[in-house]
Amino acid sequence: MIFRAAVLPALTFLAALPCGAAQITLSLGSIKHAAFEAEGVVVAFDAARRGEADIRLGRLLVAGAEYRELRIHCSGFFFDGRRLDCPDGTLQREDERGRNRPALPFSLAWRAGDGFLDFSMRDVDAVAFSPLVKRLRGWKPAGKIDFGILVEGGRAKLDLAVRDLEFASKEGDIAGQAIAFTLNAGAERNGAGWHWKARLDWPQGELYRAPWRRQAGVRMEAEGDLTDAMLEVGLARLDVAGTGGVTAGLRWDRARGEATDWGFITDRLDLAAALRDWLQPWLTSLGLPEWQAAGHARFSAEWKTGELRRFYAGLEEARLADGTGHIELDGVNAQIPWEEGAPSEAEIGVAAGRIGDLPLGGFRLPLQIVGNAAVVTGLTAPMLDGRFLVDELRLAKSQSGWHGEFEGGIEGVSMPKLSRALRLPAMAGSLTARVPRITYEQGVLHLDGALGIEVFDGGITVHQLRLIDPFGKGRRFVADVTARNLDLGMLTRTFAFGAIEGRFDADLHDLELLGWKPVRFDARLASSEGNYPRSLSLGALKDITALGEAGSPERLARAPERAGFSFGYSRIGFGCKLRNGVCLLEGVEREGDGVVLMRGSGMPSVSIIGYNRHI
Repeated sequence: MIFRAAVLPALTFLAALPCGAAQITLSLGSIKHAAFEAEGVVVAFDAARRGEADIRLGRLLVAGAEYRELRIHCSGFFFDGRRLDCPDGTLQREDERGRNRPALPFSLAWRAGDGFLDFSMRDVDAVAFSPLVKRLRGWKPAGKIDFGILVEGGRAKLDLAVRDLEFASKEGDIAGQAIAFTLNAGAERNGAGWHWKARLDWPQGELYRAPWRRQAGVRMEAEGDLTDAMLEVGLARLDVAGTGGVTAGLRWDRARGEATDWGFITDRLDLAAALRDWLQPWLTSLGLPEWQAAGHARFSAEWKTGELRRFYAGLEEARLADGTGHIELDGVNAQIPWEEGAPSEAEIGVAAGRIGDLPLGGFRLPLQIVGNAAVVTGLTAPMLDGRFLVDELRLAKSQSGWHGEFEGGIEGVSMPKLSRALRLPAMAGSLTARVPRITYEQGVLHLDGALGIEVFDGGITVHQLRLIDPFGKGRRFVADVTARNLDLGMLTRTFAFGAIEGRFDADLHDLELLGWKPVRFDARLASSEGNYPRSLSLGALKDITALGEAGSPERLARAPERAGFSFGYSRIGFGCKLRNGVCLLEGVEREGDGVVLMRGSGMPSVSIIGYNRHI
């Protein structure tokens, strides 16, 4: 302890004063202790009231925090230069803000000879700290706090207990509610610093730190070393109820106010809880979609000199599904390592899966991680009686966000099986579709080139395909579709439409789906050029006629169905321009106030003209 004042002559003079003398004021200048520094210390005694004193501090520095213009009142006060006792004291700032808050009650005992210090506060209102600690202003703290610190020789002990604590930042990104916790710490001087141990128990309340929200049920034990330059957490153990445990270490540069090194390794964690409470909020903040999970996982990471150097993720019998229900993987076992500056191979196995309503068989995922990019090449997964192929899938993180590329397709999938899986009318043939390249950037999936699909003995080509916000509830699908030389017989036998023999072409421009429901398109369907049989049944004639009539085709409804009887046609064609829920009907040509939907040929010859153009 160092005094910068002539304290002892003043005390001698005080002892010689007669009883009833006036109030005596001592100016002690500054005081330095291992636990605090004080400047502008003024002590006022009242000789007529033994044990009462008022102490004013111009500046107090404790644990790196500075406080100014403080007033301390002590009952039971004793001070003789070697010992100071204040068993019943209050602390308050002297400005208007401080006087409008409750005073902080405390107890203090100090000895100069061995550096003994015992300071405690009991049952203190949290709001009473607000005038003293600048960082608390605007947080509206509430609750009760018990605090105690004991320093004796080369040892120190700290105890903190909090009850019913509530607070919130002005920005709303940090908040706490009904929090109760205890912190117990001890330290022993070790050379130029301290070796410390601490234990935290948090059994009650809720804490929000954007983007994370955490319920109580946390216990932590840690130990390490503290010097003027560095805080080192050599070993820390964190146990989170419902999730599992984590072992971690940390080095914190006190001058720079940042971590220089840290790392952690988890126990076998409950994957659902870990994803929900820890990973998903972080993934959401990065703009990635929501996922659901079950099973178990292990993680580890190492950070040095401001950069992530190593990371590991392991999954055990896990289930993963995106929030939209389009992707689901079951029986996932994975070992995914990553190291800065070195490529790594991940081992991932999947027992079964699903893309939309399409089931996938078991497969292995060949994943390579290089820097901030993950690449899958040569993936083959069974899909019904065919195959789902990934020629290349690349996902990378840059300063502008996440980017992805995909090339692959579907080969040899039976249309009858596919129809049943998708709950569609039974279709004949098989499906083969090649995806030349799909990119993902800034929340948009975009098809580069054209997607070719072989179906109904013809070809369908998709151009300018874009899927906007593909993992959100408001996803939008935009594309142009062209179909050439499709078999009308196969198509009409598949759907609830009268039979038509022939070939047709189709063009679907400016197609836009919102939540998979059409909101806009320009469609055109017409019989293909060339020589081939062209006929349609009476049922098909009724269906086409219904497109152009305001009501049901009454005259055709009375016509008898006869097996093998059909009508010939030379051309069939109709178009539809959808805007605001209304479709404007077009045909192969105009005739008077109507449009020709079918031009008949042969005997008998029947043509269909539509007059109801707004559907």
